[in-house]
Amino acid sequence: MSPLNESQARHVKAVFGHVDQLLSTVVRLARADLSPLSAERADVAPDEAHLLLSSVSIARARMLAALDRLGIPRPRHTVSTRWSIHTALQFGDIALSELDAAGLRGYGVVDAAAAGELEALASDLAAVLSRAVAVLHEHEAGGLAERLAALHGPAGDVLRALERLSTEHALPEVRPLIAAAAERAGAATFDVGVFGRVSAGKSSLINALAGTAVLPVGATPATAVPLRVSRGPLGAEVHLLEGGSRSITVGEIAAYGTEDRNPQNRLGVRAIEVQAPSVAAGLRFVDTPGVGSLAASGPAQAFAWLPRCDYGLVLAAAGSPVGPDDVALVSGLAHAGIACRVLLSKSDLLAPDERARSLAYVEGEMRNALGPEHVVMVQAVSILPAHAAELETLRHDLLEPLARDHARASSEALRARLHSLVRVTSAALAGRAQGSGERLISVQKARLTAREDVERETARLGGSGMSVFDEAVDALVAAWTRAEDGATAVKRTLLMVASRALASVREIVERPEIAGPADSARRRVPPLFDPELLNALPDLAPPGLGRRIAARFLARRRLEPIGPAVQDALERYAARLRAWGLAGLEAAGIEMPIEPPSPEPAQPGPLADLDARIDEEQPLQGAP
Repeated sequence: MSPLNESQARHVKAVFGHVDQLLSTVVRLARADLSPLSAERADVAPDEAHLLLSSVSIARARMLAALDRLGIPRPRHTVSTRWSIHTALQFGDIALSELDAAGLRGYGVVDAAAAGELEALASDLAAVLSRAVAVLHEHEAGGLAERLAALHGPAGDVLRALERLSTEHALPEVRPLIAAAAERAGAATFDVGVFGRVSAGKSSLINALAGTAVLPVGATPATAVPLRVSRGPLGAEVHLLEGGSRSITVGEIAAYGTEDRNPQNRLGVRAIEVQAPSVAAGLRFVDTPGVGSLAASGPAQAFAWLPRCDYGLVLAAAGSPVGPDDVALVSGLAHAGIACRVLLSKSDLLAPDERARSLAYVEGEMRNALGPEHVVMVQAVSILPAHAAELETLRHDLLEPLARDHARASSEALRARLHSLVRVTSAALAGRAQGSGERLISVQKARLTAREDVERETARLGGSGMSVFDEAVDALVAAWTRAEDGATAVKRTLLMVASRALASVREIVERPEIAGPADSARRRVPPLFDPELLNALPDLAPPGLGRRIAARFLARRRLEPIGPAVQDALERYAARLRAWGLAGLEAAGIEMPIEPPSPEPAQPGPLADLDARIDEEQPLQGAP
């Protein structure tokens, strides 16, 4: 029993803890473990360093002995080193966000060029920290090298070769994809990931497909952590970030897996495994947190789970415009080599003709954003009994074939994933050889400027309804004066406005100072300006001879009915053009494009052999 009371013992531990932190500084400096940005210089001689480190060891040993003599429990190692590193990286990201013009203006007038340089630098450093966080994530289920050593056959050979290249050439950005492929290579189920924005109906759809209402649903963001639903006795298992798991009932899932009961995942849940006897054997559904959520960790978790499934279902809510989150989900799956389908959820809200138009609209937006080489199937679904045929079509055409032969389907999905991973690694290797850090910062600065220019050009177009209407009036008056067709003149004017905006955005996207696979951005088919109003203009025949003196007044009166439609068409086209331009800039600047080019890799031998190894006529996973 300690001779000290609780408060005194706590004070002793706090003092010892502070001294130990100072001793850690002594150890770092004595070992000359100095940052090039630190104020200290390495001037401790080797013999001095040896004596200093010995003194630190003695001091720590005596503090531990003192705790034992006084009956004070030794500190428990309750804080994960990984957690502390992750926290430090997050605080670093927060600190970098303050390197913007707004933060600098508090210290005086900001030079525009210097502010742009700092913003570009902050963006580049944030990307480096993000890749460091990805290194931590890959070890959640054990070391990557250890997991790869347990894989046999061509899949194991390919992944081990890629892991060696990622280590030798410092490519942390590809390691999460390698880890995800390793996880799926050893899986016994075919995983169907369900992704989408908040309240898109992901949990409700999985309940309908599983044949049992096992997942909580609600109007507010429901899913806070990934939930996986597979065949088995009804129940659930909660896996915790700190390790360990606990069995719960289906009724308790909401306490661990929903945003209102477990806000920002305060309970530290890594995933929840749910079982229901009605799920098709061989399939496992993955319900992910919605993107666009106010929850801090929801969107990050959703995107982290993209490469960890075998097939993706991306839900886009009926009646809502396609947003950057929808495109990012589909492109992220494509980047990982995972096939996907876009589902127009809650299609019961649309009339049949509206549903057909919405399907065509979503297909067009995905094609415009991803490029014509990426064909994404779009299908309408609803969980209401009146629309049961749509859900049955999804089961019959996609899910039942996957369940019947899930082993073959898993193998083919893994094969596609490995081919994509080889291309991504090749592109990353080529990117490493292209330039220095200064070059990357310069490119990032050019991209930030280009993004601002795209936003400005498209905002100008979206707000130009009144001026464009005046241009159309002038064109109609001029056509009447020259005895030309008025409708043709108005169409030509509207098309010319859209064409000018497209030319401006294309010029921004194709600026030569923006590095990366710019050709892929140039190959993208731009959105067409083809609103219905072009084919539904009012009667624009010229007025009688006696009324031509009031031609401008009459022209304005004739065009007034289409004024709101002109404004609406310009706003819609501006939004599509903005998405196309920003997607082009992303494709021109990201280190791992959706469809990586085929440059000559830094290690042509190994990479050239890997594709052939993947396609060998033998099981991808051999017996150990």
